[in-house]
This record gives sequence, C-alpha cells and structure tokens, in this order.
Amino acid sequence: MLKRRVVLAAGSASLVASTSLAQGDPPIEKLLADLMWRWRVPSAELTVIRSGEIAERIAIGADAQTLFQAASISKVVAGVTVMRLVEQGRIGLDTPVNEMLRSWTLSGPGAERVTPRLLLCHRGGTTVSGFPGYAAGTTLPTLADILNGTPPANTRAIRAAWPPDEAFRYSGGGTMVLERLVMDVAAQDFDALARELVLAPAGMSRSVFFQPLPANESNWASAYDLDGNPLSGRYHVYPEHAAAGLWSTASDLARLALALGASWRGGGLLRQTTAETMATRVASGPTGLGLFVYPRENKPPYLYHYGVNAGFRSVLVFAADASFGVALMTNAEGGKPLIPAMLAALFEGQDPFKPGD
Repeated sequence: MLKRRVVLAAGSASLVASTSLAQGDPPIEKLLADLMWRWRVPSAELTVIRSGEIAERIAIGADAQTLFQAASISKVVAGVTVMRLVEQGRIGLDTPVNEMLRSWTLSGPGAERVTPRLLLCHRGGTTVSGFPGYAAGTTLPTLADILNGTPPANTRAIRAAWPPDEAFRYSGGGTMVLERLVMDVAAQDFDALARELVLAPAGMSRSVFFQPLPANESNWASAYDLDGNPLSGRYHVYPEHAAAGLWSTASDLARLALALGASWRGGGLLRQTTAETMATRVASGPTGLGLFVYPRENKPPYLYHYGVNAGFRSVLVFAADASFGVALMTNAEGGKPLIPAMLAALFEGQDPFKPGD
C-alpha cells in the first residue's frame, strides 16, 4: 500500500502547519525529521520504490507537489532525451558532434573526435565541470553565451581540452553541448523536447525546465544555506537547462526511475538494449550513459545521480530493474550530510550502496 504522509505544507518559502507527526510514526519518517532539524533543512521530499512501484512518499515542510531544484539530476533527463533521439535515428551515438551540430561548433584539440557517447559518460575531454547559477533578477546568458563563455555567462567557454576517451572528467559543459545538439537536430527548444520525449511519457507532470519559474507557479521550495538562512532572491537561476535546470518532485524522479526500470525489463520508455547500454559502466569510469553505475554481483546494478545546486541537495538511486529505489530532495546545504544518513537507513535490508568506495 502506498503510504503518503505530509507533515507540513509549503508554498514558496512559507511554512504552514498542517498535520503533525503522530505517535507510532515509522522510524524512517522520524529519522528524516530529526536529521532535518539537526542540519537546518526546512523542507524535504522522500519517495521510496519497492518491487517496481512507488511504495512510500513522505513530505516534511512541503507537500507532494512542491518543486525543488533537481540540479545535476537534470543530466539524467538530458541523457534519456539523447538516447531517445538515438533510437529514432536522429543522432548517431558514435558520430562526432561537430558533424551534427548546426548552430555552433565545439573547438579545441581533439574536438573532431568528441561524440555523444563520450559526452554522456564524461569522457569527452570538455571543460566546465559545473555551474554556479545566477542571482534572481539578473540578466541571464543565452545558450550561445554559455557555450562561448561570453558575458553575462559566469563560466568559461566550453571546449575540448583533453584527449577524448582518455579519462573520466565530470563536465557539465559537455552536457550543454548535448543540449545544443538535440536542439539543432530536432529544431525544438530543449525544454519542449525533453517534455515530449521524457517528462510526459514518464508521467513527470510536475517537472519543468523553466528558469526562473513563472510567476503563476507558487508551490516551490526556497533555497537555504548551511546555517538555515535563505539565499538572496530565494534561489539561484540556472539557464543551463540540461545540466542543472530541472525543477521536480521526489515522486516525479521516482517515476523516471520506474520508466527506466521498465525499459531494463523490456517494456518501457527505451528499448531494453538501450537501457542496458545506459546502465553499463564505460571503461574504468563510474558512469554509464547519463547515469552513474554501482555494479552488483549477479544483480542489476544500482543507477544513481546526485544533484547539487546552491541551497539544494538531492539524490536519485535505484536498481536498474526498479526493484528498489530512493528519490530524496532537500532545500538546504544541510542536505549534504542528511542524504548519506538517510540512504544508510533506507538501504537496510538491501544490498549496500556506497558510491564513495
């Protein structure tokens, strides 16, 4: 039975009392509440997958529809978007990106050998590991500004700087090259394309790539620092959609995991062979295509991605067959110590998940 419990309801940054923890509440819910108090995290959403379905949802300081920044978990959506276009024959997984790009060209030594496969597994040798975001109300860069590192972009130009396929080097910049690629190939904005190919078919009805959020969207979580102070402007804006721009809920992230799990089993969003390719580690690196991979002996691997934006910390981790999984979203820097503590408790009785090993 799906257990859904809302402890507090939140609209924007305000917290309004709703129902309180009752006597006999499950230990996991109490642990989450205790960790939130300890680490000054105002809001969190937790969704647990068991046996291929959503089994439990807990929201504290929020409700099940409250939007959080998913940060780098956006890259999972971007990766699935690319792989759907690969399945449609519109992108060649091993075709150099410069042969498919129409409105921009990747420069730098070895750029002519950089492919979508290499960018998806962070072996493309591209620059710019991550993005700090922009203060609310400031002028935002265009995609061209971000790619070229021109003002008002606050990061350097994205280019090839190391030999392609030499080593794993995490690159949000490489994901932005993929954003430009899918837009050129499909002649659509990235957010519309991601909705058509991934968000809508996966049932992620509350997930959007709007940066900033539209004025008529009121149910979202503000960002907080490690001391529990709200960030100026309530959150940073991330126009780098594919790399960091997704707003979502823990339930929607769990639905993405279920869609990929169904694909792994042979009847989901992607072909089974595609899902298996995404879930297979490349060379000696920690990733498959669009996802980090934690192998298990004689069992489907754990697939995962962390999300880190200013004032937001999240994680999505699930067995490739969706037999078990966790989506956890928080709206404070205190989510950094909270998340591993929650994962340790949630994975009791499961194979251990220790990606730091």
